[in-house]
Amino acid sequence: MSAERRLWLVRHGETEGQSSVRYHGRNDVPLSAVGRAQIGALGPWLAHVPFARVVHSPLSRAAESAAILAARCGLPSDRLVADERLREISFGDCEGLTAAEIAARHPEFWARHQAGLADAFPGGESRRHFAARIAAAVLEWAAADWHGDLLVVAHRGTVRQALPALLGPAVGSPPEFGVALGSLTVLRHDRGWQLELLGAVP
Repeated sequence: MSAERRLWLVRHGETEGQSSVRYHGRNDVPLSAVGRAQIGALGPWLAHVPFARVVHSPLSRAAESAAILAARCGLPSDRLVADERLREISFGDCEGLTAAEIAARHPEFWARHQAGLADAFPGGESRRHFAARIAAAVLEWAAADWHGDLLVVAHRGTVRQALPALLGPAVGSPPEFGVALGSLTVLRHDRGWQLELLGAVP
């Protein structure tokens, strides 16, 4: 690994399925026009960054966001790589629902979830499994022998889990770190990973 480089983490933009209010995990909902504009607004931040790779979740909202950013940066298509491990967590029986709808349909689960006692949504992926697969992917890409910065385009949960994987569990994600749609988080490597920019939105 080179001594100094950066890992840029981007959450996809708003979707036709309203990612701002609905629990879309494995649902493959496309970007909306608003979402494309949100991602396009990141272009000036990234245009002159020497990206070696653009790694993204295979879900369409992340794949299209990655393609938009690669085009804005003038990167060839062979620098885009889909990694299945970067998919959002599965919300199981709650996919596509709002918080109010989940609370109405699964009141006991929602009470445990709100108290921080639920490890998985009904029929969904456990948080421990999700954290482990994101950590495996991010640590592998971060340690790879590539020259230049790395752009990772994925989901809210992916970005939140990437931080403790790289910075250590004692640091983790700040409790208030919500990872807004179309936001950018940057980590810098200089004898270890450090947080440089947290959840900025242009």
